Amino acid sequence: MPNKAIVTGVLVDATLAPISQGKIVATLNGSDIFDGGVRIVTQKVEATTDTEGRWQMPLIVNAEGDTAATTWSIEGYNQYVTKVFEVKSLFIASSLSVSLGDLEKTSAQNLKAAKDATISRLLVVSDYTDYSALPDTQKRPTDIVLVRGA
Repeated sequence: MPNKAIVTGVLVDATLAPISQGKIVATLNGSDIFDGGVRIVTQKVEATTDTEGRWQMPLIVNAEGDTAATTWSIEGYNQYVTKVFEVKSLFIASSLSVSLGDLEKTSAQNLKAAKDATISRLLVVSDYTDYSALPDTQKRPTDIVLVRGA
């Protein structure tokens, strides 16, 4: 089965107040063959924001599909079930935890890299040991690893 990455975020309104009890809905778009012939198709994953608007959810790593033919869309809803944001074509390149903001910035590059092994992936980590802990099968010699300062 494919690995999963923990995607995190914080849902706030236009006044920067956290949205408590909001909903985050991630939808896997497309279909691909993973790990030994398992076909995975459209799926929805949901999370609820906490009192500070924080959320997290485990999502399948798109890059592990044979043809890199899937992406994620993520929608956020406030406590009144009104859509407050939508982000499309998110591509998860590894099982490293990633914030929604970093995922938005790296998805296009990492989708290209999944389809062409000569192109570098851009992976964002809080500490290089996170990247080092990945199994060798999930690393590439062309990876660019951005370590965010504390």
